[in-house]
Amino acid sequence: MNYGKKQVQEKIDHITNPEARQKNRFKMFLVSLFVGLFVGGVLIFASISIGAFTEILSNTPPLENIDAISPTEMKSLVYASDGSIMQELVQSGSNRVNVTYDQLPKHLIDAFVTIEDSRFFQHDGVDVKGIIRALFSGLTKGSFSEGASTLTQQLIKNNIFNGGMERNFGDRIERKVQEQYLALKAERELDKKTIVTYYLNTINLGSNCLGVQVAARRYFGKDVSDLDLSEATVLAAITSSPTRYNPIKYPENNQKRRMIVLSYMLRDNLISQEEYDLASDTEVYKRIQTQQESYTGAHAFSYFTDVVFEDVLDRLQSELGYTDTQAYNLLYSGGLRIYTTQDPAIQKIVDREVNDPDNYVSSSDGRQFLEYALTYRLSVRLRNQDVYYFNESNLLAYFRDTKGEPRFALTFETEADLENAVKEYREYILDLLNAEVVSEKITSTLQPQTSVVVMDQKTGYVKAVTGGRGNKDEIGSLSYNRATDATRQPGSSFKILSAYAPALDNSGVTLATTIYDSPVYVNNKLVGNWWGSSYFGYANLRQGVMASMNGLAVKLSNNIVTVDTGFDYAKAFGITTLAPEDENELLALGGLTHGVKNLEMTAAYASIANDGVYTAPVFWTKVTDAEGNIILSQEPKTKTIIKSSTAKLLTTAMESSVDSDNWWIPFQHPQQVGMTSAECRVEGFGIAGKSGTTNDANDIWFIGYSPYYTMGIWSGYDSSKSFGTSPGYHKVIWQKIMSEIHTDLEPAQFDYSSLVKVRICSKSGLLCKSGICDRSHDGNCHVYEEYFVPGTEPTEYCNRHSSYRVCLISD
Repeated sequence: MNYGKKQVQEKIDHITNPEARQKNRFKMFLVSLFVGLFVGGVLIFASISIGAFTEILSNTPPLENIDAISPTEMKSLVYASDGSIMQELVQSGSNRVNVTYDQLPKHLIDAFVTIEDSRFFQHDGVDVKGIIRALFSGLTKGSFSEGASTLTQQLIKNNIFNGGMERNFGDRIERKVQEQYLALKAERELDKKTIVTYYLNTINLGSNCLGVQVAARRYFGKDVSDLDLSEATVLAAITSSPTRYNPIKYPENNQKRRMIVLSYMLRDNLISQEEYDLASDTEVYKRIQTQQESYTGAHAFSYFTDVVFEDVLDRLQSELGYTDTQAYNLLYSGGLRIYTTQDPAIQKIVDREVNDPDNYVSSSDGRQFLEYALTYRLSVRLRNQDVYYFNESNLLAYFRDTKGEPRFALTFETEADLENAVKEYREYILDLLNAEVVSEKITSTLQPQTSVVVMDQKTGYVKAVTGGRGNKDEIGSLSYNRATDATRQPGSSFKILSAYAPALDNSGVTLATTIYDSPVYVNNKLVGNWWGSSYFGYANLRQGVMASMNGLAVKLSNNIVTVDTGFDYAKAFGITTLAPEDENELLALGGLTHGVKNLEMTAAYASIANDGVYTAPVFWTKVTDAEGNIILSQEPKTKTIIKSSTAKLLTTAMESSVDSDNWWIPFQHPQQVGMTSAECRVEGFGIAGKSGTTNDANDIWFIGYSPYYTMGIWSGYDSSKSFGTSPGYHKVIWQKIMSEIHTDLEPAQFDYSSLVKVRICSKSGLLCKSGICDRSHDGNCHVYEEYFVPGTEPTEYCNRHSSYRVCLISD
């Protein structure tokens, strides 16, 4: 710049010029105003930002317990007695199984860290460099798609902020600030191993898999600890978009993303070039597809799990104070571990035999029982928009009344017959009402139905249970369980509990005690024997059990035991379905108001097998939380019902109804009457039990036991349709199941060493007269060896058989 004299003078003149000075003042004012506004704006913005920031932080969810960021929604697992998982209780959002850091392979951790947060082990929860990089990338590319969230932030977003599903930009900014604040706090209180473990147990890996353990099982059929590098990178590739990179649906997308993961691991010196090359092979997707082919998806609860679920649900409420909703959610997503008594090998045998249609064949005429019962719901809308509802009862009335088919029933020989009946009725209703279908549900149920319970009588542990025939997945979870819910008439199987047990235990009789078998009337109605109108005359209690003599049981109950005592014993045996009006003369025959449940009958017989000690059925032993802390447990509840000696006498009597080789006692009609359950023998094992058939053969039972297990089987039509006569197939099923259950067990017989054996006459129950009782006028030998409790054996000789000298030539 030139500062000569002339130029200096011009400058002075310009400054001192009033007009120029005015312009300068105005310029200075504008500059001052701009600076003031700018500084004020900055201060106001800073004040507002600080206030907003303070407000955001004040609304941040508290982390009073820093472990709150750990995953909480986890499926519960139900374990069988051998430690295997028999059922998963899972709902959407809880299909998770937590693992520890030690179970996570290093290459799995490296794969996730390198693709999701490469500076994870260096930052303090918020990656400032990552934020600057993402901001720069967004400004240069015009798209802010590159994320800067750390694993810690993602963990907090998923477990504290429900995945970060904000609806507007403001809420998203607020969540981001809170997320970063909590991330810093979390990193101060938790080590990196804990955080990465929480993260890997939390992330969504597609196909309803939460966490790496469930994903490893789902995609590869193995535990996460067993994953190799290629499998680990498949999982790491899923994280950014569980749908787009799902390795089952979109293996090509996953492969592209997986190669990025591998390249990052190679770049960061986490793997060698050789490892990179080996892991790059797409063979891993063939393994996933193979696993997918064997994957059957979610299953309905088994009948066993149904019982366990409902019992634990009740205990959570009654003992721990949970509401119904809280208990339900805890079971489905609380990560509980429920340890049951089920033996999966026994359960498999039961399920197979109960569902084998070849087993349902009549032992007398070879008829096969395979029918289908209809349950029907139909909703139709008329033109005026009124809606009408119909069910199987309406359909039944249509065929019987409208079409005049009085023998029409809701059971069909084929499913095609069932569908044709439904179609005809539907068309009739639509034509009659000029209506249209709103909804329709057709359910076909196999008939006749069957239920089975298998118990270990020594522990009370239920080893297997099934509540019916048919595919349980089609029937659904928590469905009608005929083993625990159905009440059916027990027939003669109830005689043991209400007549014979109290008689031998409390009434001073023995198995040799005789009662005169003759016509008996109850309510002016003849109580006949099941084989017809013939009677035995004098018969003892063993014979009464063996031949299931109805009249003898009624006389025993009415004249020796008394009905009220029999009623009390039945209740003591755990029968809860008795009504006050059941305290009558038909109690001994099982003529009950409501019937009985298979589970309770099996438990009652198990108490006889257990020397008279009743043990309430146990389906599970303990429930723990995800960390293994016991929150519920139960020990077997026992009580003595009958004396041990009584139990042994009942056992030997019921054994004789099965094993005619060991117990030969003559009957007047050997071709008609004999052992009622010889089909139930199991080679090498003592078997005792009692059958039961109602008068019209609506219900057929056999409950029996070996020295190891007690099993009860019931079969019948849900509609109580009559078989006509007992088809006997239920005993064949019982025998098949028990035979296979005992295959690998040491052969065993019942122990009667505490009893004494005495040779008696069956017609008197007294000591036999040699050469007389064994040569009676009817041509039969009535002598055999009977068991007695020491001190109760007879000391007198038979008073019903005598010998006389007759002169053949006198008048």
